[in-house]
Amino acid sequence: MTGRVEVVSNDEDARRPLLSRISPGNSNDIDLDMAANNTRPGHEKWRRVVGLLLLFTTVVLWTASNFMASTLFADNTYSKPYLVTYVNTACFLIPLFPIVVRRLYLSGSLKTPRYAPLSQEHDDDTNTQEHLDDATSQKAAPTKDAHGIIPLSLGDTARLSLEFCMLWFLANYFVAACLEHTTVASSTILTSTSSIFTLLLGCAVGVEIFTLRKLFGVLASLLGVVLISSVDLFGDNDDGRGLFPHKSARQVALGDAMALLSAVLYGVYAVLMKKRIGDERRISMPVFFGLVGLFNLLLLWPGFLILHYTGIEPFELPPSSRVTTIILVNSISSLLSDIAWAYAVLLTSPIVVTVGLSTTIPLSLIGQLLINNQTSPAIYWLGACVVVLSFVFVNHEEAQDEAAQDQRILDQASSSREPLHREEA
Repeated sequence: MTGRVEVVSNDEDARRPLLSRISPGNSNDIDLDMAANNTRPGHEKWRRVVGLLLLFTTVVLWTASNFMASTLFADNTYSKPYLVTYVNTACFLIPLFPIVVRRLYLSGSLKTPRYAPLSQEHDDDTNTQEHLDDATSQKAAPTKDAHGIIPLSLGDTARLSLEFCMLWFLANYFVAACLEHTTVASSTILTSTSSIFTLLLGCAVGVEIFTLRKLFGVLASLLGVVLISSVDLFGDNDDGRGLFPHKSARQVALGDAMALLSAVLYGVYAVLMKKRIGDERRISMPVFFGLVGLFNLLLLWPGFLILHYTGIEPFELPPSSRVTTIILVNSISSLLSDIAWAYAVLLTSPIVVTVGLSTTIPLSLIGQLLINNQTSPAIYWLGACVVVLSFVFVNHEEAQDEAAQDQRILDQASSSREPLHREEA
């Protein structure tokens, strides 16, 4: 896609405009100060802490959302993953309403006509024309914030939302549909394999720095996934399943395949978001997701007709108020968790978030034990511990890489300042 949506690939690129303006003929102390402020240790530490808190929020909300969906899909109480995902994306319009109302209010009440004074002399005409030209050029130029970041316009945000809407819907549809055939824990485990796709694709497009240590951490995470899925696929499906409905090996395999496909889509989604946006200060997430919901609402309603007449998902209204409540609560949870997830990706990195989401595994195991009385063997718990430890390791490695990256930017800024001082002397 062409246009102004040439967004940065990582935080270093977000700061590069500050450094590229440094030339011997310009006064650029302010630019250097901006670069230093953006890379100071306290600033990056704050971003990482907030990102990890949002990631933890996402983990809790996604786990709760999966259990709510499982209560509807697993026993065929209301197995309508397409409808539920459609309602989820429709709820993304909620944060968009106050923004639209506020924009309409300001444009209607505060917009007043501007009048230019009548010129008395030729010089006045010339000055007036110069001022108008300056005003026009300033309006056309993108406005930067105090950190030198160029925010995306509403049009750019809309184009990005159109790019991501189908990818988001398919990823969420498959993770919901798989819960009809497999357990929450198995779904969570296989979805966590998005870390390997995130690392590979992220390194390919330049939003991740490849190191053998990171690869080791991701492979360790996948080892934990293999340990747990071996119990799921090759063990007795009725062994310790508690209140969870019986599923055949074929059903479990189909559910696991859907979860794996969702993992691939989530990995692509996370990397492209970091590549296209780069810095969270460039975009309003409520507007972005609100437009994603709007596009999905307008584009995907024919899916109901296709699924209904093919018999894949016959259209039916919720049979009870309990089911309706679960769908609505699940939709609000999905809205909050996806916004938190997107900010976490931009504040940390795609690989940290995708590996971090693997911590939903122990939460899912605990939830299955408490809600469904569904027990898990020791190898299940061993795999869960390996996944959690791999997240801690990858997060530490990412922090080290960011610190080294910021130091290189500061060194570049310092070396660019030296010719200026020599010229002034």
